[in-house]
Amino acid sequence: MGAVLAMKRTICGVAAALALAGCGQNSETSGQPGASAEARALSVVSQVQTILGGVGSDTTVSAPRVIPGGFSSEAIAADPGAYRLMQVNALGLVEPGRIIQENGDEVTLALQSGPTAAYDGGILVATRGFGDDLITMDSAGVLEALRAGGGTVSRRMETLDAQDQVLTSSFSCTITSAGQETVNLGLREATLNRFDEKCRSQALIFDNIYWLDGSGQIVASRQYVSPTVAYLRSNRL
Repeated sequence: MGAVLAMKRTICGVAAALALAGCGQNSETSGQPGASAEARALSVVSQVQTILGGVGSDTTVSAPRVIPGGFSSEAIAADPGAYRLMQVNALGLVEPGRIIQENGDEVTLALQSGPTAAYDGGILVATRGFGDDLITMDSAGVLEALRAGGGTVSRRMETLDAQDQVLTSSFSCTITSAGQETVNLGLREATLNRFDEKCRSQALIFDNIYWLDGSGQIVASRQYVSPTVAYLRSNRL
């Protein structure tokens, strides 16, 4: 439980720092800037504590990672766009992730506890450090289908078997619009366009969820990793 409590303290510190930073920007137009800042900070911390309330495991998935810039509340408040709120229910993880590599639409995030996740335009394409990882996942056509309002794409996934041999699986995936939805992103709520992706192979079925803003950017997602990890949730702060 010690690691989980540490995660809770970190996230709550992040929430408070971000809320106070945001309120500070509006203090010039607020009649009572101090009271407003405090109220918003307490509100955000309360939301994050509610999210973290269900975390009850202490699964060690990888060694703690030292990231340039770190995960302090000051670092996140200074550059919130470089961070995500990451969640893996199957492993009891709710913690910040930071961008450690970026090349156009290709972004790699490192979770505070060590694992990494690579995205292409917001589509999860690989993970490392979870133990049961997604080696590669084809992302071609997925973002285009999302922005077109839906469609069908073929995807290929590579994983490792018990002998560390690469297994390749092919999926037929159908993407459909589920309308607008108010999404709790951890530190805020936003009305976003939800899309469900249902993928099927001969041996495996999984369902991904994507939430897009009005410009077609993926703001949040819940995407499949592996049988042990199940789904990885990622929210922009």
